[in-house]
Amino acid sequence: MRNSLFVRLLQRGLIVAPLVLLGACSSKPKEVEPTALTSFEREYRVDREWHRYSGLGSLRKPLRLEPALSEQYLYLGDMSGRVRALQRSSGRTVWLQNTELRISTGVRGGYGRLLLGTRDGEAVALSADDGSELWRTQLSGELLSRPATDGEVAIFQSQDGRVVALNAADGAVLWSFEVTVPVLTLRGLAEPLLVGNRVFAGTASGRVVALELVSGSPVWERRVAEPSGRSELDRLVDIDGNLVLENGGLFVSTFQGKLAVLDEDSGRVYWDFNISSANIMSSLGGVLFVADNQGVVRAIDQRTGNELWKQEGLIARKLTGTAIHNDLVVVGDRDGYLHWLDPQTGKFVARQRHDPDGFAATPMVYGDVLYAVSADGEVAAYRLKATR
Repeated sequence: MRNSLFVRLLQRGLIVAPLVLLGACSSKPKEVEPTALTSFEREYRVDREWHRYSGLGSLRKPLRLEPALSEQYLYLGDMSGRVRALQRSSGRTVWLQNTELRISTGVRGGYGRLLLGTRDGEAVALSADDGSELWRTQLSGELLSRPATDGEVAIFQSQDGRVVALNAADGAVLWSFEVTVPVLTLRGLAEPLLVGNRVFAGTASGRVVALELVSGSPVWERRVAEPSGRSELDRLVDIDGNLVLENGGLFVSTFQGKLAVLDEDSGRVYWDFNISSANIMSSLGGVLFVADNQGVVRAIDQRTGNELWKQEGLIARKLTGTAIHNDLVVVGDRDGYLHWLDPQTGKFVARQRHDPDGFAATPMVYGDVLYAVSADGEVAAYRLKATR
């Protein structure tokens, strides 16, 4: 059973493994059949404002290629190295730049720059005005998550366990902090979180570390999930989703581990909840919304850690992370459907098929518009309208 899981993860490019493990299994396992979608009473109509083809997306590699959103523009990068700016209101292409980079992260925008990373370990800054390169810095390992920035410092995290701070103006290295990487890891990384004078980073060993922004010195380090089991696969507890900081609590989830809240200042664990999730989670009104790796969407009370509801109608549909759109919870699935859920009950209230090829990233929201990017590069903007 565990060997079958290993093969499935390896076939999808979701793990990084030493060569000695590659021969562990030779037969292709039977996958769980995705839950069939059922009808429901629609409370909202989904209107597509516009759609465009934006590039190669992530169809050939399981990468998260999140766009960056600003008041006027949507910025997208694709695997072929093309970065473009689209008019957020119409989808019209404003500029297109062929960087020839092997882009492997989503785009982080702000302060006149676009930050991204490559499979070759290059941290790159482009001009938000025309996509021209501002600087490029070679780091020690593949980059698989968007960086964080406050306009002065850019924080990148590489697959080999390094958290690096760069001068956002010229890419000069300010400091580097190294964490231990297990023998076997998921092929992905949590986005570092930069808040005030602290940098928070999740690691492949199931730990969270808080660092001083100025020096990179560790403030605290805490294990969220304890590896267990006899095989390296059993012991995977990667933190690959996002870190959410609200009201002094740092919320984090792990693969084959736990969802927990840590004290922002000390790292002390207040509560934890058994779950396996490497997805982006969202929050609304003191509630966390998490799509786990089995396809169950859960609502968790931030204060107590109690489960408020769970939606099991999407099991084995390989869900994206969750987002909040018009005070509703939205999640995408393997077949390219977007599902909107009532945040109080978890029941379905709207559905729209975006693209049969699935998604390159968790849907993103700006104002009352949701933007979705498919695995083959189709991007579209959606609005909701109540049916009654």
